[in-house]
Amino acid sequence: MTAAKHIFQERGMASMTVVVIIFVAMALGMLFTNRNMVMEQRTSANQHRATVAMEAAEAGLEWATAMLNKPEKVSSACTTSSVAADVRFKSKYLTTDLSTGLITPSAGTVHAACISGASGWTCSCPAPGTAPSVSGSGTAMQPAFAVVLQSSGTAGTLRITSYGCTSAITSTICMGDGAATVSVALGGVSGLATPPAAPLTARGRVSVGNAALGVQNGDTTSNGITINAGMDIDAPNVRLTTVPGSPPMGSLVGNDATLRNTTEDQMFATFFGMTKDSYKTLPSVRRITCPCTETTVTAAYAEGVRQFWFDGNLDMNSNTTIGSATDPVLMVVDGAVTMRGTLRVFGVIYSTAITWDNTGGGAALLQGAAISEGNFTGNGTPDFYYDPNVLTKLRVDQGSFVRVPGSWRDF
Repeated sequence: MTAAKHIFQERGMASMTVVVIIFVAMALGMLFTNRNMVMEQRTSANQHRATVAMEAAEAGLEWATAMLNKPEKVSSACTTSSVAADVRFKSKYLTTDLSTGLITPSAGTVHAACISGASGWTCSCPAPGTAPSVSGSGTAMQPAFAVVLQSSGTAGTLRITSYGCTSAITSTICMGDGAATVSVALGGVSGLATPPAAPLTARGRVSVGNAALGVQNGDTTSNGITINAGMDIDAPNVRLTTVPGSPPMGSLVGNDATLRNTTEDQMFATFFGMTKDSYKTLPSVRRITCPCTETTVTAAYAEGVRQFWFDGNLDMNSNTTIGSATDPVLMVVDGAVTMRGTLRVFGVIYSTAITWDNTGGGAALLQGAAISEGNFTGNGTPDFYYDPNVLTKLRVDQGSFVRVPGSWRDF
């Protein structure tokens, strides 16, 4: 009995030892499994924060591009503004040298910033040189970005750098756990790729009868051409001013076969560098359904719009001034334009046909250029003044920004 009992006890101790070993192994296995789960959770959380920061930075690039192309004025909160003193986002932070085409951003490390909250995105577009002001609430993750506009050193282009963060950011340093930096170059699509060489251009006839229409072009680079028509020019009493030393009547270029044989679409592409369908969808262009009057134009101009596309006829009949020599307009009318009274326009008008009824007299003026796909008819004494500075302003400083292929980087 004693021997048998001893053997049974030894077997019990062996079983217990095995069980203990198994429990220890299981505990170690659970410990390592839990450790791996914790590491995976941390890795996943870090990856999530990094992804959120990267997406925020990408959102900053898209937002800044859209704001640069926004035709309306913006407030300090980056929303559309009706305040007279406010300007467009592009005008607020960028200066373009008209002689070189170089774009220079305003001073300041960061120009604008936005943060996502429960009610959507909140943005800050402060005065140039002033840091933006956005703040988060609570401890929850709130994606944000800050954008910096930078000179590229190449005419017509600039670079945007966007700093993404998982929390509020008003400088180039992220205040949250996740951070990302991305950058892209933007190139300008000109609002007027090739300015006309004359203050009055018509693919068809120019007919003003005995009216003393005034046409002036003292610009030597355009050879002082005053009227360029694809067909005949009926203007025996026209008042002409051209470059010194040239006969005024010699500045008239009528029956231009090249102009006459150009199709309407080809003519448009010659001046604007693209098709009509492409042009009217540019983000910087305000598209308006007509019939319209000068009130439509002046209201949109007060909102900050400088590039127009009118679907239909435009009838301007008022003693109104539209634009200025330093801030001109570019109006494309897919229809006929009729102008009356002492209207004063600074910029370029492109239309399927143009009529200027100025029988009442007065100081009617178009300072820039007028282009008609068809005929130009008129009476009275309006003046067409070729202003190369206005045309350069529209060519260099008006238009839209698009990404330069291959320029994106995250370093």
